[in-house]
Amino acid sequence: LAEDFVGQTTAEDPIAASGLGLREADGRLVLPSEARRAARIAELRAWKAELEAIASAAGPNATLSESGDVALMRAEFDSRLNELLVRQTDRKDYAGPGLEIVQTLFSQFLHLPVAGTEDATQADVDRAWEAVVSRLEQSPAYVVAGQKLATTPGRLFGSVGSQQLGGAPDFLGGAFSDAAAVQMAQRPALLKRFVTARDALLATLAASKAYLDANAAGWPENHAIGKAAYEQMLKKELLLPFDSAQVEQMARDELAHGWAEEAWLQAESKRRKLPFGAASGGGMAPAGTALVGYYRDRIAELGAFMNEREIVTVPAWLGAMQIVETPAFLQPVSPGASMRSPRLFDASGTGWYFITPPRSLDEAAARLDMNEDFDRDRIWSTAAHEAMPGHFLQLSIARRHPDLVRRIQHDGPFAEGWAYYGEEMFVRLGLYGDNLDARLFTARWERVRGARAIVDPKLASGEWSIAQAVDFFEAQSGFTRSASQAAVNGIAAGPGYVISYTVGRLQLELLLGEYLRRTGDAGSLRDFHDRLLSYGSTPLAVVGPELLADLGKPASAVRAAANY
Repeated sequence: LAEDFVGQTTAEDPIAASGLGLREADGRLVLPSEARRAARIAELRAWKAELEAIASAAGPNATLSESGDVALMRAEFDSRLNELLVRQTDRKDYAGPGLEIVQTLFSQFLHLPVAGTEDATQADVDRAWEAVVSRLEQSPAYVVAGQKLATTPGRLFGSVGSQQLGGAPDFLGGAFSDAAAVQMAQRPALLKRFVTARDALLATLAASKAYLDANAAGWPENHAIGKAAYEQMLKKELLLPFDSAQVEQMARDELAHGWAEEAWLQAESKRRKLPFGAASGGGMAPAGTALVGYYRDRIAELGAFMNEREIVTVPAWLGAMQIVETPAFLQPVSPGASMRSPRLFDASGTGWYFITPPRSLDEAAARLDMNEDFDRDRIWSTAAHEAMPGHFLQLSIARRHPDLVRRIQHDGPFAEGWAYYGEEMFVRLGLYGDNLDARLFTARWERVRGARAIVDPKLASGEWSIAQAVDFFEAQSGFTRSASQAAVNGIAAGPGYVISYTVGRLQLELLLGEYLRRTGDAGSLRDFHDRLLSYGSTPLAVVGPELLADLGKPASAVRAAANY
């Protein structure tokens, strides 16, 4: 069933196929339409009915793993159906089709083969550019067709979408075009097609932005999905054992702890007459082109620290990370660092680490900016979350799982909970020594995660307005006003995700406690972490029982079964 689902989905949706790393789809687009939308809903309902028949036939004889697979596929189908029938983002987001095209072209750009590396040849490079040009030529029609589905456009999606579309020329007319000019210099006919198609897409996106600027202010605020839909998302899609009231309570506990930790650190800083920031011992990062190399060195230090402290096994096959600036079209909803992991079915293991370099390191240090990593300790902390042992390591392992049901999972609470857990773990295990500034940064990000998980259910239910949420978030997080607005915009547009840090870390720590209770002196952090990462990026409601049931097996056997 999972094979049918993935195969049919990628056949009908070339953008989804490209996102998974199936490069043969890179030159195609299928135009959105009401008929295709209705057909997709019918397909998902049929697959779900087939799943329930399989589960019913297995009955009580299903193994723990099989029962887990049923729960995961049921959540997959529920999530996709609810996106179309309940949240209906495609109905609300007029900018969505244009941004989807830009995102897709950006992903193709990132993953362009380089002759002589990873077995790529010049023929592979030529085919990749032919696919880019072919998809680029079809893009204006795709955008226009997708916009016809936006029958109930919303103000939030319109205003944020306009900002994002405003950043698209920075990529399409900048790095994208520069690379095309160099790599198609010997193919003038193909380069001419590229320029013509690029200009047509830019004109379409400019028209979309102009339409948004003229009309979005008059559209309704329809981003709220309602309390009932939010509760259903928590239970049926995310497989969480919490309701929204419990999520908000744990978020308020987290927020309070972050404030308390900061108060303790402020008191100690005054007593020792030690300021926060680079002057407290972390050391200022270099400006300009040297910053990328500085990041690479700090990430290498994290790997050495993990090995020295026996925290987790880093596999020899792990791919490389490219460090680049966050593109302008993503910055309105992603003001800080982010990671794009290796694609699920791509042969390449390369991941992308996006950073937003400070315009001024000194100014960022003076205001202790939360989204700009201006010194060593902040880079360590952010990279622990995004890279090692966070998203890059965890998702690189998850994409190798032999069970397709597990392999296609990308559970937010597991991924973000693991990365969040690692931030404080590194503080406790001594990465930063006695540097108070590093502990302050971790405490402030605890406040951010707590504030996010309060804002999310409030916005999704319609209890708070965007303005109320921005005021609360700015006061509690330490973000600047503009960064708070960007953060809240992203939360409102994608309900249910930002709680992942809070609920994921709690579930993970509860599982660690039960593991230690059962293993006693025989347990270790490395053993627990190796086992944990062997189950893919899968909801912890499924991972937990399976991990505990497998404690009789050596961790090496569990890892081997997962190709880790």
